[in-house]
Amino acid sequence: MATSSQIPQLGPSTALVQLLQEYRDLAPATWRIDRDGVLSGTVAFNVDHDVRPAMAAYAEALGATLHEQPVTLEGEERLTFHVFAMWRDVQVNVWASCSAAAAGSAVSV
Repeated sequence: MATSSQIPQLGPSTALVQLLQEYRDLAPATWRIDRDGVLSGTVAFNVDHDVRPAMAAYAEALGATLHEQPVTLEGEERLTFHVFAMWRDVQVNVWASCSAAAAGSAVSV
């Protein structure tokens, strides 16, 4: 049987299943595992509702820090959110963005 070191996507696949089983209330995401074994999820992209609570939940579950960055996209102020974590020996990156107005006036950088 091949080990996860022989199949780079096996460890991230297992970690994703464990994450979703252990934290059933996390917001749905679109997941991707790259050929090097990095697990990436997109919770929401350019939506008009506050994604900060959903991203804070991912940060808490993964034991990581939620990073928030204001950006301007086609003249509109938006916020991007990122969580970078090493979880169960797997690099996990979770992303989201929303309008700055939807996230309210409290913007931390």
